[in-house]
Amino acid sequence: MNKENKRDISILFLRIMLGSIFFAHGAQKLFGMFGGIGIEGTTRMMEGLGFYAPETCAVVWSFIEFFGGIFLAFGVLARYAALLLSFIMAISILKINASYGFFIQNGGYEYNLLIIVSCLPVILLGGGKWSLWDV
Repeated sequence: MNKENKRDISILFLRIMLGSIFFAHGAQKLFGMFGGIGIEGTTRMMEGLGFYAPETCAVVWSFIEFFGGIFLAFGVLARYAALLLSFIMAISILKINASYGFFIQNGGYEYNLLIIVSCLPVILLGGGKWSLWDV
């Protein structure tokens, strides 16, 4: 197996795993699936975090996670999906996790940072050979 095929397989698995994680989190926020809080709970969460127009923020955030996860997993505009997902993870760090330090057991930002760094290969290299629509 040549280097390019190894890269494409690595990007494929990375996209599928990250996309699945975001799909599940978005489904929790949008529909209350997988034990989630649904859009009403997400709106209350956004309100509690001090977001302006919490209902709009909740819908936009949830849509980015849900559809961004689907797009990332299937390699549809994968660079842009990874960029948007990284952006909301950065906002999450700034609004929620930074004040708790690094470690996740204290509410810190290590998980969010790992997600951002995991999105970087897709942002920089694209979705790879097995993408449905990569630009």
